[in-house]
Amino acid sequence: MFRKLSDKLNPREESLPSYLIYAQSLSSIAPLGSASAYLTYALYYSYASTFLASIVGSLIYFLWVLIGYRYSKIIGTTGGIYDFAKSAKGQMVGSLAGWFYWISYAIYLPSATTYLVGIVLPSEFQLPIFYLSLIEISIPIALTLLLLTGVKPPLFYTFISTILEITLLIILGIKVLSITGISGSPFQLSVNPTNFISGSLAVGFTLAGGGASFFLGYEAKGRGKTVGKSYAIAYWIAAVAIIFASYFEIAFAGFSNQGVSSLLSITDYPGFYISQKLMGYDFSLIFFILTINSLIGSVTAAYVALSRLTFTMLNRNMILSILIIAVFFLTINLIAGTTGNYFEVYDLTTASSLISLYVSHVIVSAVYPFFAKKNYRSGLLDILLGISASFLMGYGVYSSVNMIGVYTLIAGVIMAIIHQTLLKKMNSKG
Repeated sequence: MFRKLSDKLNPREESLPSYLIYAQSLSSIAPLGSASAYLTYALYYSYASTFLASIVGSLIYFLWVLIGYRYSKIIGTTGGIYDFAKSAKGQMVGSLAGWFYWISYAIYLPSATTYLVGIVLPSEFQLPIFYLSLIEISIPIALTLLLLTGVKPPLFYTFISTILEITLLIILGIKVLSITGISGSPFQLSVNPTNFISGSLAVGFTLAGGGASFFLGYEAKGRGKTVGKSYAIAYWIAAVAIIFASYFEIAFAGFSNQGVSSLLSITDYPGFYISQKLMGYDFSLIFFILTINSLIGSVTAAYVALSRLTFTMLNRNMILSILIIAVFFLTINLIAGTTGNYFEVYDLTTASSLISLYVSHVIVSAVYPFFAKKNYRSGLLDILLGISASFLMGYGVYSSVNMIGVYTLIAGVIMAIIHQTLLKKMNSKG
């Protein structure tokens, strides 16, 4: 039985239709969840300048999107980032990029679900601590069981949910702006440059999940061409949605730093709060439910991607890959659920996920010119693109460094060295 399930779950070449690849890209960004969770993270830095920071952050991240697009068009595998870096500059570089990406995605799973349980749910329901703990612990178990049904059911679920959540954001934004009107003040810088850049990079992080489709390159019909196209289109749809959400949230707060600060002092979930105030109970309840759905959809897409990355780097058994992730996921959620320190766990996991994501992007960006030389008619523009993306992603690392970030960096390097050593031993025996 175990053998049959393993064979069923293992990736099959060109078995997934293109619309499911689009779903993987867009749902992993989770527009509604990002507007609720990680856009709030940016608002704490850039306040009324978050709209401008959203534009800048989207453009900053677009440099990485160009690189990811060009990689993914050619390399259609289950390894994604790991295979991108390895093909450009060898096994050790691949291991570094792969393990930092693994850490980022593995930590993102409890980050998003802890935000959901510790911040989103209490904003609507006054649940006893025991029930919150039970939900926190149940989510990793439920998602693990979902992945064990195969890849198509979770991807179809995320496809439907992303269409609904973008529609809801548009409706709410139109309602807000019909009341507040439109102002040019969000285009003016109202915070210091350091906070503005930090807000911009936080917005960039909200758009980072689209790369989850890289890991479906082997399974996508059309392989790399389908993945590259879906990644680019999903990025632009999500970027416009996030920029629009930042504008109407600032508009609701009165287009001022003080107004945004006051809003954040009331709620860490401004989208839902705004829907309550302006749209009534029924709409806000739908908004609430779809935000939960969005966060779950994003985690599901990340889980799918991470299972493929683990499958590629550690073993060739999908059940074992899923269970390795499940143990990590459940352990952190158990810590949050048993201690009740949801915000602290969310804050630490978000910081760790952010810095490891940017480190992986620095690596893949830095070696991009070597990849371009091998696979394209490489020129000065490819070199400048690699340097520019490396610099900007490197600033993301610099601005995110704290003690937990240092530990994350050390962990990534150690895991890559161990991985490289084990591969050498296996190759020498073979």
